[in-house]
Amino acid sequence: DARLGSAAALKERTNTSDLLEPDLYSKKCPPGTYVSNTSSKCSPCKRGEYTEYPNDLPNCLPCHTCREDQVELSPCIATRNTQCACRNGTFCSPDHPCEMCQKCRARCPKDQVEIAPCTPHSDLRCGPPTDTSSSSGVSTVAVVVSILVVVVVIVLGVCLWKQCFSHRAAGEGGERSSKPGSVVNRLVLRLTRCCWGGMGMRDNDRNKQIEQEQGLLPAARGSGLEVGHSLGGCCWTFSFQQTSPVSSNPTAEARKKLVPVPGEDPVVLLRRSFDIFARSVPLKDWKRFGRALDLLENDIDQAELYNKLLGEPIFQVLNVWLNRQGTNASINTLLGTLSRIELSGVAGDIASKLVQEGYFQYEVS
Repeated sequence: DARLGSAAALKERTNTSDLLEPDLYSKKCPPGTYVSNTSSKCSPCKRGEYTEYPNDLPNCLPCHTCREDQVELSPCIATRNTQCACRNGTFCSPDHPCEMCQKCRARCPKDQVEIAPCTPHSDLRCGPPTDTSSSSGVSTVAVVVSILVVVVVIVLGVCLWKQCFSHRAAGEGGERSSKPGSVVNRLVLRLTRCCWGGMGMRDNDRNKQIEQEQGLLPAARGSGLEVGHSLGGCCWTFSFQQTSPVSSNPTAEARKKLVPVPGEDPVVLLRRSFDIFARSVPLKDWKRFGRALDLLENDIDQAELYNKLLGEPIFQVLNVWLNRQGTNASINTLLGTLSRIELSGVAGDIASKLVQEGYFQYEVS
C-alpha cells in the first residue's frame, strides 16, 4: 500500500524497480516523480529534471541553467531546481524579471553615506549622514522649547501686570502694593487656584466626552480646538482634541481582517481559497503578485512552466508561498499584498467571496 512518501523514502525506492502509487486523496505524485503515461504510477525524474511539489505532471521539469553573469548556489536535484544568484558586485531586483544582473554602484555620493552594502538582490543603498539628521532634530526641539519658554514668560508677565493694576485700581497703595514679595505671593496663590480650576475644567471636559461616547450628550461639532480660562484671565487652558470621523457602520474596522471559521483546519481553508484567488487575480498580474510575495525568480520560472503545461500559474505561486511560510501563512497577508500592488478592488472581492463560501469570517474586536 504505497502512499505519498518523503524524499528519503523516494530515494530508497528509486534504487529498486518499485514505483510509487499516486496519493489516494489528491491523485498526485510526490516531489521528485511524475505520473507515468504507461503505468499511471509515479516514476522518478531523470538526471537534469525535477519536480519540487506534489504534482500530476506527465513529465518532470527541466533543470534551470545559471547564466554567465550568475553563480550556482546549489545544483539541481530531483526535488529542487538549480539555485542561482548574481555574481559579486552585481544585483537583480526581485520586483522585476531577472533578465540580466546589473552592476552595483561603486560608492555613495559625497553628501551621503552607505546604509546597506550591495547584495545579489539589491544595489548599494545610500542616505544622509545620521549626525546631520540627529543635529537637525535637536535644533528643532530647541526651537520648540524656546518658543514655549517665551509664551510662558509672556503669560506670567501679563498676569503680574493685571495683579498690580488691579491693586492700584482698588486703591491698594502704600506699603502693601510697594512690597514686591507680597505681590509675588498673591500671584503664586492665584496661579495655584487657577491651576486647580483648570484641572477641574479638564475633568468636566472628560466627563462630557464619556457622556458623548455613551450617547447621553450630542457630539460637539467643530475644529477640535477648545480654549478655556479661569476667572481673572490669568490662567489659560488649551485643549487640543484630535477628532476622527465616526463610521456609520460600526463593524467597518473589524471587517478589515479575516479569521478562519471555527472548527475547521486553517491550512485546509487557506488551500481552498486558492481557487478563488486563481479565478479573481488577473492573469496579467500573477508575476507581480508572486514577486510581491517575495518569491525567487526560479519560483516564477517554475510557475511559468506549470502555466504552459496546466494553465494554473497562480496555484503554483500560492503553493510555493504556503510551503515557504508554513505556520506563518495567513489569508490577510495575501489580501494585503494585492492591495499593496494596487489591486485593492480584487482583494475586496476575494474577501467577500471567502466569507460567502463560509471559509473565513470577519474578525470582531
